[in-house]
Amino acid sequence: MPSVAGDRLTVARAVQHEDVVEGSRFIAWVEPVSSAQEALELVSKARSQHPDATHHCWAYRLGEEMRFSDDGEPGGTAGRPMLEVMLKRGLDGCAAVVIRYFGGKKLGAGGLVRAYGGAVARALAAADIVRLVPYHRLRVRAPFATASAVLREVGAADSGFDEDGLVVEVSVPAAEVEGLAARLADLTKGGATVEFLAVGEGPAPEDQAT
Repeated sequence: MPSVAGDRLTVARAVQHEDVVEGSRFIAWVEPVSSAQEALELVSKARSQHPDATHHCWAYRLGEEMRFSDDGEPGGTAGRPMLEVMLKRGLDGCAAVVIRYFGGKKLGAGGLVRAYGGAVARALAAADIVRLVPYHRLRVRAPFATASAVLREVGAADSGFDEDGLVVEVSVPAAEVEGLAARLADLTKGGATVEFLAVGEGPAPEDQAT
C-alpha cells in the first residue's frame, strides 16, 4: 500500500524468503511484533527450528526502540543492514531474523551486507504492508436478553457470562469506539456498559483482509 507522511507501517503477517549466495543459504524471516519479548521469541523460534545454522542474525524496531545482532558475523555486516532495510521502508512493530547456513566461501564485508540486507528486502517485497492505527481494548457488559445482538455487533471476540449477563472483550479502532458505544446503547436500550482496558495498535480495518 502507498504510505503518506505520518504513517506507521508494519507487515500484516509472518513471511519468509530464502536466497543462496556463493553456496550459503540465507533464510529471512520477517514478522509483526508488539513487544521486545515477541521479537526475541521470534529469534528463539528461529534457533530452535534451525539449530545447525551457522548464524541467526536479527533486528527489530518498536517505535524508538531499535536493536540488532550480528550473531558472530563481522560487526555491522548483518543486523544493522537488516534494520536499515526496515527503516527505509518506514516499518515499525517489525522484527527480522536471517538464518545463515555457511556454504564454504567467505563473502567479505560488502557481500555479507548485501546478502543479509537483500534477504530481508526480498522477504518484505513479498509481504503485505499495513498501516498501524490506535486501538482500544474494551470490556462490554450487557443483559442476557441482548447477548446475541451484542455479539453480532462486536463480531468474534473473547466472551463469557457472569451472574449479570454477557461479558465480552474486544479490540476496536480508537476512531470507532464512540460509534460502537452508541450502537450498543441502542441495541440494549441503555443496558450495556463499556469499560476501557488498554490502548494499543493494530492494522487499520481496511487493511486487515489483505
